[in-house]
Amino acid sequence: MKINIHLVVNRAVQILLLYLFFTVMAESLFAPILAVFITESINGATLKTVGFALALYAIAKSIVQVPLARYLDTHDGEKDDFYVLIVGAVFSALYPFAFLFVYEKWHLYLLEIFAGVSAAFLMAAYYSLFARHVDKKSEGLEWSLFSVWGLTVSSAVGAALGGWFVDLYGFAKLFLISGAINLVIIFILPMLYPLLGGQRPKALPPFEPMPHNPTLKK
Repeated sequence: MKINIHLVVNRAVQILLLYLFFTVMAESLFAPILAVFITESINGATLKTVGFALALYAIAKSIVQVPLARYLDTHDGEKDDFYVLIVGAVFSALYPFAFLFVYEKWHLYLLEIFAGVSAAFLMAAYYSLFARHVDKKSEGLEWSLFSVWGLTVSSAVGAALGGWFVDLYGFAKLFLISGAINLVIIFILPMLYPLLGGQRPKALPPFEPMPHNPTLKK
């Protein structure tokens, strides 16, 4: 018996999934081995420093993300979500580059607070946009793509490549590569703008050209 599985998701979800894959992969290049960089490269840093820095990141993200998400929910339209997404994406792209200038523990602490705020902006807007564009009767599939493709596979690819790369070229070049990937993938996000605030686009196979739809609001 032949089984035909044709995977289709709408254009907005495709863009969001592609962005998420590369931004998570870029961070995963160094995230699993970040403790090694911190303890070896920052003056007086220990594993306690790593734990405290990660706690500051989590606290900053938690304080900002929930109220920001609530604010976005209470405002009609998707343009505000889009602008917050862009701000979060730009700030998150700066995060890897900033490690090139971290030499003291307080530098690290400030950077992790900044990273937490950046992640809060990025994910509050991302979740809002993704949830609004998920296709009816494909919710399980598209949220599974979010989880498996956007978070799991991307993390695995990034971790494998990052460990190999840092052995060959060191942390400085790894941070540059991670930041560069994040900066480049931001340029896919403007493709979302014509799809916001109007009729949902027709579901399309991945990477097919988006047909002109005059009913979409600009």
